[in-house]
Amino acid sequence: MIKAFVITHGDLGRELIAVAEQILETKTDIDCIDFDWKENGSSTFHKVEEYLKKHEGNDIIIFTDMFGGSPTNICFKFHRKNIEIITGINLPGLLKFLTYKDKKINFRTLVKEIKKGAIDGINVIGEYLGERKS
Repeated sequence: MIKAFVITHGDLGRELIAVAEQILETKTDIDCIDFDWKENGSSTFHKVEEYLKKHEGNDIIIFTDMFGGSPTNICFKFHRKNIEIITGINLPGLLKFLTYKDKKINFRTLVKEIKKGAIDGINVIGEYLGERKS
């Protein structure tokens, strides 16, 4: 089984999950770990540690909002063969995970699909419409 959680600055993670659930019209089994801005990260580190212990034996994807940000930095220590960290998560990437996680594809292929979905979800409309004259 593939498990996942989101850890971001502020309420971004919870909002991404809420929007994804609204779009998919179903409750998801993805969790969110709150990052406490007011502390040094040790509480968040322990929450991540507890989540990983609880789901030991599963492949796990950790979604964070930004490479180099505190939520990502906290998670670096936990990277393993069966635990991957995907930074810069956006709604298209999260939806890709939620719609592909139960398909019969291996963990590494799923990670690549999520990355592709997140990247493909970023578009510049002017590139489609062309230059607009004022």
